[in-house]
Amino acid sequence: MDLSEGNLESTETETETETETYLKAPQRATMVCSAGILAAVTLYCTGEALTKCYGPALFCSPLFVGAIVGLLSGRRPVRNAIYTVLIALAIAIISFREGLVCCLFSLPLVMPEAIVGALCGWTIRRYVRGRRARAAIGGTLLLVGILWQAVEGAVDDPSHHPLHVARSAIVIPAAPDRVFAAIAAREIEVEPDWPWFLRIGLPMPIRMTIDPGGPQGRVAATFSQGRAFGHITTWAPGRELAYTIERYAIDDLPFHITRLGRSPTYGLRAERVEDWLTLVSTRYQLVPLAPGVTELRREVVWRRHLAPAFYFAPLQQAVIQRGQDRLLQLIRGRVGDDTPPDPTALVARLAPGT
Repeated sequence: MDLSEGNLESTETETETETETYLKAPQRATMVCSAGILAAVTLYCTGEALTKCYGPALFCSPLFVGAIVGLLSGRRPVRNAIYTVLIALAIAIISFREGLVCCLFSLPLVMPEAIVGALCGWTIRRYVRGRRARAAIGGTLLLVGILWQAVEGAVDDPSHHPLHVARSAIVIPAAPDRVFAAIAAREIEVEPDWPWFLRIGLPMPIRMTIDPGGPQGRVAATFSQGRAFGHITTWAPGRELAYTIERYAIDDLPFHITRLGRSPTYGLRAERVEDWLTLVSTRYQLVPLAPGVTELRREVVWRRHLAPAFYFAPLQQAVIQRGQDRLLQLIRGRVGDDTPPDPTALVARLAPGT
């Protein structure tokens, strides 16, 4: 009888211990994620204050956040790091600091960083037993991330960032003078028939006007989230038209932060101009292929302010290239000259050696 009571008491004690462990585990995970979110918010705010654009120091913040989470996690560091990053991104969206599409585009980059950081922090934890020592290492990681941002902000010069070029061409059944007039002499208005992945937050062109027409003309381009203003740099009727953008008047919608201009309505402070790219020039060239047939070429040059290059360079190139191709198609549809070209003259003009 006594033995049975002893077994019963032992069983009850083990059950209470398991229950306490079960109750403490979620609480510990919550505390770990909370510490990671605090680190993420701190690194984001210091990055916004110290850096000039979205460079390597800011985009490597998830690596430090993941390492801090892994260092503090008693179990499941990768899961805790993923939860932390997702919650931090949600906070950035809800507080109107970042656009939804920007966060979606950044996921393939920030998630692997957080996971690698969590694994590194978990490895360090195995060899560092003291709680104070772990806290000191976590604080050191946070300070290293802030220091990197400060150094990058001090030495970085956005005017020297990499240049990129997107070139497109399309054949239009109209004379060069008519195509040039369609671009420069009257307002260009395009239909909002853009692919869905371009419309969920990126600035889509709507119309462009040149007033007055000529070498001294001013350019006004209307986008889905505001307007851009510039001036003519090249004016050669029937041959070439080029302009550059000087300033923006942006009215970003909630959850659709374009980062192209100042938007005082949302966020902790007014948005900085051109955080992710700077448009250098836009150029149209008209090449006659045959009587009544013109090849319209469009070239956009911009500086990329997003890093790392291996991820954002091809992504930015693809988005701008796709938008430009679509714009040329819409311009061809609005020229209004459906007269078919002379097939014989066109073949002769395009034949090799002519």
